[in-house]
Amino acid sequence: MARRVFVTGSHGRVGQRLVAALVSRGDTVVGLARSEDQATAVRALGATCLVGDLAAQDVVSRGLEGAEQVYHLAGGLRGPGKETADIINRVGMESLLAAVGRVGTKTLSSLVFTSSCAVYGNRSGLVVDEEMPAQPDTRYGQSKVDAERLLQAAEQQGVPGRIARLAAVYGPGFPFMMVDQIKAGRARLPGEGRNYVPTIHVDDAVAALILMADSGQDGATYNVADPTPVLLKAFYDQVHALVGGQPVWFWSTWVPSYVQDFAARLNERIQSHTPRRPMFTPDNLKLFRGSVRMRVDKLESELSMTWKHPDPLDGLKTVLDVA
Repeated sequence: MARRVFVTGSHGRVGQRLVAALVSRGDTVVGLARSEDQATAVRALGATCLVGDLAAQDVVSRGLEGAEQVYHLAGGLRGPGKETADIINRVGMESLLAAVGRVGTKTLSSLVFTSSCAVYGNRSGLVVDEEMPAQPDTRYGQSKVDAERLLQAAEQQGVPGRIARLAAVYGPGFPFMMVDQIKAGRARLPGEGRNYVPTIHVDDAVAALILMADSGQDGATYNVADPTPVLLKAFYDQVHALVGGQPVWFWSTWVPSYVQDFAARLNERIQSHTPRRPMFTPDNLKLFRGSVRMRVDKLESELSMTWKHPDPLDGLKTVLDVA
């Protein structure tokens, strides 16, 4: 059955794959993108796309009008200038829910929000399920927790919210894989690589989000990650084995943590006064140094999720074996 669907963050890497999947099954998809160039790319996938950000209430309301499903993918670690994770994620959710309040929920059957595994913080490799209390140790993680709570509160007003705690997504063209840096021999990361950073192939991420929208429970939270966790070093060693170049150099052995953190804070402070997005931040350091494993039994048992790429080391082969 064809549905009318609204997708924020439709131009993002996950967003474009989601839009393509929804269009291919016959849904009428309306995306939201920040620029006309981004919107043109979304329209090329067979969707309608509005131009604006989440603060543009009239634009967002147009996207929500008559929507049966909403996927809220817009978000991020850090924006340019003063655009912090709190502004992008918490305030963004406030704006979306305000627009939902204006339009109403008469046609709406589900609103899926892509939160993050960062809400769990560094658990020293502990396996966590959805009942584990959030314990973020980054501003990004806290902003996602705050957005989750806003959506949960909105359920009292009839908003059918569902939360996807999404692992780090990899796939064709995704920067998380660091392909260009590894090929060029200039891949550098904090930590020692002996930690677990949850991952998921983009195709499996999209499949999980669609299952959540179609069959998930209102008010439910689902971990969305590969069933097989791997150490960060093993992940990047596999990328190196497939593309050549030089392995990732983990530099925490050589640079004390307090020096790393000081440099990251200074870099973020300086670049927050420019139009550029700071890439080297305290949050980046903590996310790459932290270690947590995500249990995904709930996604499998409740929604019959099956993974195309349950093991990221095999999944990388499908992405990079022709690179």
